[in-house]
Amino acid sequence: MQIDIHKIAKLIELVSNSDISEINLKQGEEELKICRREAVSAQPQVQTLVTAPLPQPQLAQPQAQAPVQAEAPQAPSTDPNKIMKSPMVGTFYRAASPTAAAFVEEGQQVKEGDTVCIIEAMKMMNQIQADRSGTIKKILVENGATIEFDQPLFEFD
Repeated sequence: MQIDIHKIAKLIELVSNSDISEINLKQGEEELKICRREAVSAQPQVQTLVTAPLPQPQLAQPQAQAPVQAEAPQAPSTDPNKIMKSPMVGTFYRAASPTAAAFVEEGQQVKEGDTVCIIEAMKMMNQIQADRSGTIKKILVENGATIEFDQPLFEFD
């Protein structure tokens, strides 16, 4: 079916601005179907969302405690000379591919300039090198996690 995208847009506009709920076009084996969703079905969802905040204050207290517990084990050393931070915002990967071995493991010796991870930023894979020599004491970020600029990545001994 050779229909111009502008014609399809006009058909969609026709359906949404009229009482027509559906248009079916068939030419040979190809078929185009445009359906309007009923506004009535969206109203119960909105009402559900409006009533949902009532139980949330009860849930807010346990959620407020959860980040404190999650940060405690991940708290890096207080010595800034032992922390390697992210040079950019992106997605942290421990290996070059999902099936490849990790660049580094906890307890591993690295030299300055060794690749320790990849940070994907704007569809570019950036190999991140160690900014110092030493032993990786702790990897502070989960594989596949979104990271911020200057976020601690590795703790060295």
